Amino acid sequence: MEGLPVQINMTTEVRDQGQKDTNTMEAAGRLIAKGDTTYLRFEEPQQEGLEPTNQTVKIQQGEMTVIRKGAVNMNQRFITGVKTEGTYQSPYGPMRMLTDTKNVRFLWDETENKGEIRLTYSLILQGQSAGEYDMRVTVKEEPQS
Repeated sequence: MEGLPVQINMTTEVRDQGQKDTNTMEAAGRLIAKGDTTYLRFEEPQQEGLEPTNQTVKIQQGEMTVIRKGAVNMNQRFITGVKTEGTYQSPYGPMRMLTDTKNVRFLWDETENKGEIRLTYSLILQGQSAGEYDMRVTVKEEPQS
């Protein structure tokens, strides 16, 4: 399988109407570099009774695309300083997404083989504010056994 085997740790903080909610997720995946584009591929931890969701994160300078396929289907671009539209398809049906991206940053340390993705944005689902999102993803090479 191509790419570098990595361990992914994702923490998303959501602030909505004075409430703060934090979600964390860990997964094993692959980091693939092609030219000036980096891809992060992994299977999300499965929710009981639902099919697995595969996620691909495509990262370029100042821009990130999140593609999810499975129990949840989503295709959303995040571009610093730009409002973008996408769709979120869950077992409950499709929803229109509008994101106003404040910041997209990806740092990779070649010597340590680890990095961080930072994404901050406001989300509007079906015309309603769904809060301010602050997502931090740490990625580090999986030690070879």
